[in-house]
Amino acid sequence: MNSKNIHMISSVKEIKDIFNNGKHFKAKYLKFIYEVDPELNSKFKLLISVPKKKIKLAVKRNNIKRRIKAFYFKKNETHKLNIKVIIIYNYSKPVKYLKLEKDILSFEKIILNT
Repeated sequence: MNSKNIHMISSVKEIKDIFNNGKHFKAKYLKFIYEVDPELNSKFKLLISVPKKKIKLAVKRNNIKRRIKAFYFKKNETHKLNIKVIIIYNYSKPVKYLKLEKDILSFEKIILNT
């Protein structure tokens, strides 16, 4: 996996900024909060959150995160966008990769159309 084009969001200030100023999109399993970055040289930034309240076992939470990351590592169109995305898992049980992929693709259609 090549993660050179994807940066993970870790700054608390940046996370608060996205929550306050970002746009929201909710799919069946995932909730997306995103903000277009005005800087021209910025890269695609991502934060994935799987709440402990929804999925108790850390192994399952990490597996869900890994599935979402795998989708973005395969995609190349999103790497060119200047966007910051927070993905929150919003379902009470772990789901298969194909279902997560369907939610992410519906989100990407919205991003690419704007």
